[in-house]
Amino acid sequence: MKLLNIIGLVVLLSGALAVAGFGLYKFFEETEIPLIIKGGLSAIVLGIVIILFSLIRERLKEKNL
Repeated sequence: MKLLNIIGLVVLLSGALAVAGFGLYKFFEETEIPLIIKGGLSAIVLGIVIILFSLIRERLKEKNL
């Protein structure tokens, strides 16, 4: 991967994480949302993150072989 591609990917991911983190902070700060909804959404987000990390790890292993 070229250096500029890596830099662009890092900037994109850091911006996306900042926006997602702020959104999650505001979501959990809200007291009118029921706890079951907060827990369900947390489970969905955590599941997506785990799947993405496992896919990225598999791709990296395939490239190194």
